[in-house]
Amino acid sequence: MWEVVQMTTPVVRSLDKALSLLSALGAGAHSLPELARVTGYPLATVHRLVATLEQRGFVVRAGRGVLLAGPALLGLARRFDGHAHVASLARPVVAALARRAGALAQLGVLEGDMVTYLVKEGRARDALFSREGMQLEAYCSALGKVLLAAQPQAERARYLAGGPFVALTDRTIVDPALLAAEFERAAARGFATDEGEIDSGLACLAVPVRGAGGRVVAALSLSSRGRIRRTQEARMLLLGDAAEALSARFATLDLHETAQLAQ
Repeated sequence: MWEVVQMTTPVVRSLDKALSLLSALGAGAHSLPELARVTGYPLATVHRLVATLEQRGFVVRAGRGVLLAGPALLGLARRFDGHAHVASLARPVVAALARRAGALAQLGVLEGDMVTYLVKEGRARDALFSREGMQLEAYCSALGKVLLAAQPQAERARYLAGGPFVALTDRTIVDPALLAAEFERAAARGFATDEGEIDSGLACLAVPVRGAGGRVVAALSLSSRGRIRRTQEARMLLLGDAAEALSARFATLDLHETAQLAQ
């Protein structure tokens, strides 16, 4: 089974306070009194922390009593590759899933009506034309169906109204009404399938991965040549365990905000 390691090392209190202060600053507290009120720290403590952060360029003063994020903090944000961060968190779990299932495992997120593939693992990596960082249409893949099924009804309706949808194989579902039914079915069952819809002879099974607040933020799939029904139950168990492990890793991660940083 996948294990989530719990950190038990005592925190460094001064660092913890500085990070709390930066979080409060990012949330809109822009003066020393506001920072003291939001963090609950004494005004004198906040003053000392701000002075240190200001010296290091993490905080700047923009007029009398107004504090803003400094160039050092903004530089860190610009250098942060959100997709790479998510992929690094997920890769060990996705790779273990691929080994245990003997199939190709992939993790994807929904961006601009497309599926962005963040992780691709397994001995059959070359058996599917997708690659990490690639974007593909969502309506014809198990990953995409799971992600679209998690969208609000109004968002699904907007997506379906944006056709026409192109048939990639003779099994691709392109009728908006049938696609709507596919999304409803995926939402009700908690998984989605694709048998030859994106690539003839390729079968895929996908489940949702949840992040902060239990919101579906990604999808995890297993793919192989041939039909999936004979092995679906076993693969569902493996997928469910892996998705649960990923959800634990993503529990405090807002993948929408992370994706914005990656752009």
